Amino acid sequence: MAEPATPLQEKSTETNVGNLSLEVKNLKKYFPIRSGVLKRVVGWVQAVDNISFEIKTGETLGLVGESGCGKSTTGRTILRLLDKTSGEVYYKGREVFDIPKTEMKNLRREMQIIFQDPYSSLNPRMTVSDIAGEALKEHGIARGKEQVEKVKNAVAKSGLQPHHIRRYPHEFSGGQRQRIGIARALALDPEFIVCDEPVSALDVSIQSQILNLLMDLQDEMGLTYLFISHDLSVVKHISNRIGVMYLGDLVEVSETEELFKNPLHPYTKALLSAIPTTNPRKVAQKTILQGNIPSPANPPSGCKFHTRCPEAMNSCKDGVPQLKALDGDHRVACHLIN
Repeated sequence: MAEPATPLQEKSTETNVGNLSLEVKNLKKYFPIRSGVLKRVVGWVQAVDNISFEIKTGETLGLVGESGCGKSTTGRTILRLLDKTSGEVYYKGREVFDIPKTEMKNLRREMQIIFQDPYSSLNPRMTVSDIAGEALKEHGIARGKEQVEKVKNAVAKSGLQPHHIRRYPHEFSGGQRQRIGIARALALDPEFIVCDEPVSALDVSIQSQILNLLMDLQDEMGLTYLFISHDLSVVKHISNRIGVMYLGDLVEVSETEELFKNPLHPYTKALLSAIPTTNPRKVAQKTILQGNIPSPANPPSGCKFHTRCPEAMNSCKDGVPQLKALDGDHRVACHLIN
């Protein structure tokens, strides 16, 4: 059953953000490359390479970049779904990777994830009631009638009807299946949610509904989001701040309005120039990046973007640029910025 299109609401400029919810310091996540009969490690895929950022309570940080830049790996490592290589992840001031596994179960009630694919992330043999109620049962929060009521409440918040809990995933449209994924995340009443490209697999007409829903839930429940996407035009509407990733590095972080008004890193400028314009009379000045994306298993020396950067200098080949703080909350890692 298809869902009607809904106009995309604007992100409120009045945000109720407080202390830090999440702080990431020098996070690295490398995957081993194994070869030979003995499967010896012959190299490393540098998926996430020494990134640092923070998210305030009640705000949305958008994380953007090309496919394969390490966005999803960052989100999953933060949630400790993947082990870190090095670095620190603090949630409410507590280092996530220092928490014993016996206590980690309690933390997972507060930190949830919405996956990209609304079909493969759902068990086709389970009803909506089982999918959304599984975590309630696992954490010993509710069983029986109480569990059903909590599931109905989560489903209602996600925009579905109470009778939908008896159906299976294949009986829903793509947008409705993503609402089931949202209901599953909401069932435990979390405070922090990683939204891993939650609208990229949906029709454009349905994307606005899910974005509006996520913003409404944030206002209602005081949620904090890490919103991962490769689409800057989508991230613009939901994010308070945006971080731009390239080949495992965080190259620019800024408030959303400032980033779109005054992009500083050449890669950010290229991404913004690729956004389609709705004005047929406006001639867009697109920045076409040359060459292929380097392999994260063998990244370039110095600034990783210098092999494709139209403004590269000789110094870009040697020195690794550090994320520098400029006016306000604008930070950029580029040798062009003094």
